[in-house]
This record gives sequence, C-alpha cells and structure tokens, in this order.
Amino acid sequence: MKSYAVNCSVSTVPSVAFGTVSPFATSDATTSVIINYSCTKLVTDLLGAYTLCFNLGAPGNNTIATRKMTTTGGSLNYQIYYKNSSNANVVWGNQTAGNGTFPMINLNLLDLTPVTGSITLTAIIPSGQTTAPPGSYTDTYTAATAYVTINSAALIPPNACSSTVLQSFPFVVTASVNKFCNINTTRNVSLGSVAHTQTNVMNNNYFTMTCTNSTAYTVGLSPSNNNTAGSGVMKSVSNAATNTNLVPYQLNSTAGVGGTPWGNLTANTVAGIGTGSAVNRTVYVVVPSANYRPDDYADTVTINVTY
Repeated sequence: MKSYAVNCSVSTVPSVAFGTVSPFATSDATTSVIINYSCTKLVTDLLGAYTLCFNLGAPGNNTIATRKMTTTGGSLNYQIYYKNSSNANVVWGNQTAGNGTFPMINLNLLDLTPVTGSITLTAIIPSGQTTAPPGSYTDTYTAATAYVTINSAALIPPNACSSTVLQSFPFVVTASVNKFCNINTTRNVSLGSVAHTQTNVMNNNYFTMTCTNSTAYTVGLSPSNNNTAGSGVMKSVSNAATNTNLVPYQLNSTAGVGGTPWGNLTANTVAGIGTGSAVNRTVYVVVPSANYRPDDYADTVTINVTY
C-alpha cells in the first residue's frame, strides 16, 4: 500500500433528484448537483504532484452508456455528465469503462496552499420514454461505483490515474412518475343537413387520449344538460332566444340505433388501461327525429377521465 503526502476530502453528494417527471414531456428533464473537493499537500512532500480521477460506474446490471433508474415493473433511462475544458457535456465514466471519460484534478509543486474546487454533476432524462409506468424511481451509487483515485509523480502531475482509491462519494438518483391521463385531440360529430322527416340520424367521430402505462381509467361523457346517461339536447346555435326547440340526441360507445349508452356513471362509462401510447375513442351519436324547426343545432359534450 502506498501512502500519499496529501490530504483530500470530497463533500457529501446530495441526492440527484429530478422530482416529478412526465413520460409525455417533449423536452428532456435536467437536474444538477455540485461536488466540492479540497486538497492540502503536506510540508513533507512539497515537490510532489498529484492527479485525482473522479470515477462513476454503473450500478446493478446497467452500463455507463445505458444508465437506468428502476421501479417495480419499469425503468427510466438517464445519463450523467460533467463539463470538459470546452464547457461541453461529456458522459461521466470511469477508468475502466465509459470510454474513460471523467473529471481529472491536478495538484502541482506550486500548490502550497489548500486547493479547493467543485465539479458540476448534470443528470438528464431523455424525453420520449412514454411507456414508463408510474412509480418512484431510484439508482444508487455506492463506494464501488463512485470513487476518487490518486496518482503521484515528482514536480508534474501524471497524465494517468492509478488504482489507489482516495475517497468515495456515494449518492442516489431519484425521480417520480405520477399517474396521468391527457386528452390530446377532440373532433366534432357533425350530423350534416337532414330533412325534417328523417329519423335515427347517426354519425360518429373520435377523440384521442393517452394514459401512463398500466394506469386504469374510465371515460365518461356529459352533455351540457348534465344527463348521466348520455342523453343530451341540441339548442339553436344563433336563434336560441326565439327558437326554443330542443333536439334530443343519444351518446353511445357502440354503433347503431341500439348502441350502448355512453354517460358519466360507472355503469355506462368506457374503461381501459393505459399503455403510454395514444388511443382513439369513437363516440357514436343518434338523433331519433329531425322533426324540428329548421335551424342549426349544437351541443357541447364534456369528456371526463377518471384514473
């Protein structure tokens, strides 16, 4: 075992906490922490020069190229970077993996007073991981995967690392994904122009929705009259003050005159389980009779998603 005439310390690294992230975000999630260090050469070796190498491995079954936080039944890819001399993000690896990229600190013979500094650890979760299920995600760096090595030479710091571990700096990476559903797009159902003698006027359209992977949900539809069974009425668009006719219609989740009513009670909602991908939900509308005053009629339906 080799002894070095230098005392160094690395500050406790706080949790690298992303907080709550959305798998549907269109931009990357980023967080950072500061790692402080301080080194003092002993008077017995003022001519010595040292190189410190700050190493990060990959916990568990991960690799440095594909770092992952995990939760029950799922994972989130992320990466850890440091800034190089050109202030560009570089993947933080170690002496034996990750292309050997890591911060190096040099102490030379002129460093007679304590040398202090800091390294910014930047962590990024790439966007587009839509299938990540809700949960609390973690990845833990121990003394075996987060450590500083020291190497020495006379006068000039060596341009290489040694295998001698000076200190470790364990820390935890965390993130949370909450259950979430989103209505992405909606489309109007147009029944067109019909004769007043027409019955059972029908048409359909769909809306698009997305829920986090494994999230159970139900979708209810509420006409403006708040009928819980999906039975609404259309009013005159431009002559409501003089035209008080109300044109009944029925919202259904299946096609045909006898389709399944789609309302806003547990018994008549539509259920599903999210996959993280967008799905289309078709709404069928039936108007039993068009025998009303000629006019343009419409109603607004509210989509209610419970998860």
